[in-house]
Amino acid sequence: MAGASTAIPEDIMNAEQSDLVRAELERLCEDTLFRETTRMKRFLRYVTEETLAGRGERLKGYVIGVEVFDRPDDFDPQADTIVRVQAGQLRRRLDLYYAERGQNAQVRILVPKGRYAPTFEMRQTPEADETLNPQDSYRVDDSSANDPRPCIAVMTLDDLSPSPPKGETRFADGVSAEIVNALVQFRSMRIITLSPTVSTTAVGRSVRDIGTEYGADFILSGSVRRDEQVFRVTVSLIRCQTGEHLFSRVYDREFQLGGLFNLQEEIASYTAAAVAAPYGAVNRYNRRASDGRQESMEAYNCVLRYYDIKLSPTRNQAESLMRDVTSVTEAQPEFSTGWAIRSLLNNFMATQCLPPENIDGRLIEADRTARRALSVDGENAMGYYALFQTYFHQGRFEDADRMIRRALSLNPNDYSKLAYYAICLALRGEMGRASTMQSAALRLIGRAPTWYHLPQMVVDFSEGRYDSVAGWVDKGLADTPAIFYLFGLSAKAYLGEVAETRSIIERILTINPNYQAEASISIALWHLQPELAQQVYDGLVLAGLDIDVLKSSM
Repeated sequence: MAGASTAIPEDIMNAEQSDLVRAELERLCEDTLFRETTRMKRFLRYVTEETLAGRGERLKGYVIGVEVFDRPDDFDPQADTIVRVQAGQLRRRLDLYYAERGQNAQVRILVPKGRYAPTFEMRQTPEADETLNPQDSYRVDDSSANDPRPCIAVMTLDDLSPSPPKGETRFADGVSAEIVNALVQFRSMRIITLSPTVSTTAVGRSVRDIGTEYGADFILSGSVRRDEQVFRVTVSLIRCQTGEHLFSRVYDREFQLGGLFNLQEEIASYTAAAVAAPYGAVNRYNRRASDGRQESMEAYNCVLRYYDIKLSPTRNQAESLMRDVTSVTEAQPEFSTGWAIRSLLNNFMATQCLPPENIDGRLIEADRTARRALSVDGENAMGYYALFQTYFHQGRFEDADRMIRRALSLNPNDYSKLAYYAICLALRGEMGRASTMQSAALRLIGRAPTWYHLPQMVVDFSEGRYDSVAGWVDKGLADTPAIFYLFGLSAKAYLGEVAETRSIIERILTINPNYQAEASISIALWHLQPELAQQVYDGLVLAGLDIDVLKSSM
């Protein structure tokens, strides 16, 4: 899709946007991928219209089975998998359409994995904001020759296995198709999809030749070999111009006939994230090839250090990087990413470090440096993300929501943005949206840090599933904001483990006598929805934390 796009929640769509979705629905139904598939069209029409009517939450396997596939009232979607199977087919057809004929569609209708209600992506530019001075547009020329995005050519994986048993589907073809489906979700990349896709072995040409012919910067290739009950899948990313191997991964998985689709999707999701995500192989290479030269080696090193620590930073790491990136930005005031990193580090030290220090000053500085980043580069997604964090912790929720929408419109597959947004939504009581964002983040990262799972912990706590929440205390929450450890302590108290919980608190107070006051500040900065805050508070009272100190923060 040329230009930036963002998902528009159906509950805030206006009449004009709804009309655009319906027009896109008609185009899809007339396309060759759907024209002759009566039930597939019926499926797509039903879920789209129900979602536009505000009934997306009602779209469960049972309802669709009865309404679309004419199953009887005693239909059991666990026993009869027609809805799940057809949903998978629908997703693949939509991905294929938007990877080819629908690349420039003004609207995209997509059905995310794990749900049946579609999302509607509108092609747009970030809104104008006089205080931020963003550039007026975010466009990519329709001509691939003038398209500045990195281009990845996906080669069909070579099947090096002995001839498969008669009737068994070629696993390599399935993995290749799933990788394409996963990669096309990354709007910041241009993906070459041929039908059928090309195998480097089959065409017998060098990667440089293929890159020249198709205008590709990178080639993703690999192989599949089945040895009895084990699949070995090897995937590599190669720079066409130089032949450098930028990414290589070997997956060894047990063969299970009934789990082939899940296995293909697992390998494809991890590969796509490792290659095309904001901190994946392609962007790392481009930063190494350009950012370091254009700014300086010091600037380049600051960016790399931020990427290294961003998932689970420590206070010492943040303070050390802050000193260095401050020095670089003062010397190179046009270093937009550096200003954004300064803002994010200020947010981190204001809201996630104990003991807190100069919180108001940190948040003011986070606001200033994020705006500076955007004044240099109005399309800096990291700058909008930093402003989102600042506004949320200041309690400016509408402004925060506006900033995260801009950040995700510029880069919809940044898993850290999605995970942080999910936490904020959960704490504000928007559990459904929080779960959607968390699921999207987890699909895009191979091994998620603990804090990516916090939205589910909040959901479990709010619904009284204290066993699940208390388990996180034992697993370890040291790399998460202090507030989430309080959720675990509160849950243990609700479970009747008061003596053990008080023992934990006493050990903490021995190390940090100011823990109660500092924890109360943390609660205030994360703006829990009132009912949720009261639920946490009541459990902490049982656990023996100071009533007055905590109550004053809620």
